Amino acid sequence: MSNDTRTLGRRVSVVAALAVLALAPKPSRKPAESVEQRRIAALLSALNSGSDTALKEFIEKNFASGALARMPVEPRLRRLQGFAQEVAPLEMKKPLEPSPSGPGFVAQSKKTGRWYEIRLELEPALPRGIVGVRIEDSDASAMEPEPVLRSDADVAREAGRYVARLAGQDQFSGVVLLARRGQPFFEKAYGSADREGRTENTVATRFNVGSIDKVFTQVAIAQLASEGKLGLSDTVRKHLADYPSKVADEITILQLVNMSSGLGDVFNERYAEAAPRLRTLSDFLALFADEPLLFPPGKSRAYSNAGYVVLGLIIEKVSGQSYHDYVREHIFAPAGMTASGPSVRGSAESGRAIGYTRESEGAPPGNASAPLHPNTDALPGKSSSAGGGLSTARDLLAFDQALASGKLLPPKWTAWMYSDKSGPPSDAAPAEKGGGLGFAGGTAGVNALVESDNGMGYTIVVLANLDPPVAERLGARFRRWMKKVGVAGGEGAAVRRNS
Repeated sequence: MSNDTRTLGRRVSVVAALAVLALAPKPSRKPAESVEQRRIAALLSALNSGSDTALKEFIEKNFASGALARMPVEPRLRRLQGFAQEVAPLEMKKPLEPSPSGPGFVAQSKKTGRWYEIRLELEPALPRGIVGVRIEDSDASAMEPEPVLRSDADVAREAGRYVARLAGQDQFSGVVLLARRGQPFFEKAYGSADREGRTENTVATRFNVGSIDKVFTQVAIAQLASEGKLGLSDTVRKHLADYPSKVADEITILQLVNMSSGLGDVFNERYAEAAPRLRTLSDFLALFADEPLLFPPGKSRAYSNAGYVVLGLIIEKVSGQSYHDYVREHIFAPAGMTASGPSVRGSAESGRAIGYTRESEGAPPGNASAPLHPNTDALPGKSSSAGGGLSTARDLLAFDQALASGKLLPPKWTAWMYSDKSGPPSDAAPAEKGGGLGFAGGTAGVNALVESDNGMGYTIVVLANLDPPVAERLGARFRRWMKKVGVAGGEGAAVRRNS
């Protein structure tokens, strides 16, 4: 063999060896996680741990020091404990488009099946500690491909198409209002206010707004507190000396507001028989005053209609007015809410939507094929400070704008309304009016939602005279659309809020 032949052979061998190396699997190397991914992973791990210790460690290790100075570990821990108890284990389904302030993701509760959009707001500079965690209800539509949206006109077009389809299938009846900077760009009514009378809903129709009345109750408490007429640390007994239970000596006004009082519900086994006679707030007391607390005051949180009845009684005692008169004079009038007020059972007033429900005694809820029937027999004699009043979409937009502009409260108390109300307002609270509100009400034949983001400048109002969660589902969809337009700079500035 010549030298040239040997050289060629060696070259072939080298080429063959290189080919084998190229075909061999390369050692897998996982990309390094970003700070944002690590924060999300730490949150999910803590929520799903079932451990209060793990939740506390998550807060201590991941929150920015400035955020913990504004709101310490303990109130943040209580908030995350309540959420974890309600939904864990939680499964991340997909990441959301990151906003300038931080990442987000869509998750579903394995426990309840409910959907959530969770966003972390992070410091702009390293180590990018968490400033706030924003948790919002969502639904399975968060997994669907989104339409192309560049402006509020696009949102209006898609909203019209989507809601018309639902209404055509008898899955929505009510009013939808979408506004930017207080100006509606989509406002439309669907379905029937009275199916027997063949009266259609209009944008001026008055709907039962359920527990949205609780927000008016919160504002009333804040007004009276700002005037020095009550304190959030006051016990119930201080203002209701004849309250028929010793728990009045333990429960504070703040605990009533943030639902950590231990008081439960008014919709119990006594309610159905008593409902027609419930015409004053004192009438509701017999439904729960002798019931044991669900837990010691301040030790947990649970939804409490009873607590908001008690808040209404305190408002009456301190102000010297009936609850409904106080709210009309001090909230509805300055906000320009001309069509809002209490609901009275059996009233034949025009312009009011009758609620229609598929629920019936002994039947499982959520049967979409069950026949619709009026909810009138389930209503109390008169609405209360816990819910059931009447309003319109325009009035609720007016309330949202009045609260944000400072018409209803001083700056410190306005900021408190935009907080989670774990404690009293801070003297160090920023003068700006927070970031926005999200509140809803729902019962058989009633579903209402108001949501706003003062940074992006949007307000969503959905009122329905059908069973929940139709308003919340529409609200979740519209929220994503309006945020997408806001972040893209189509109609609103991409300013985010601290939660």
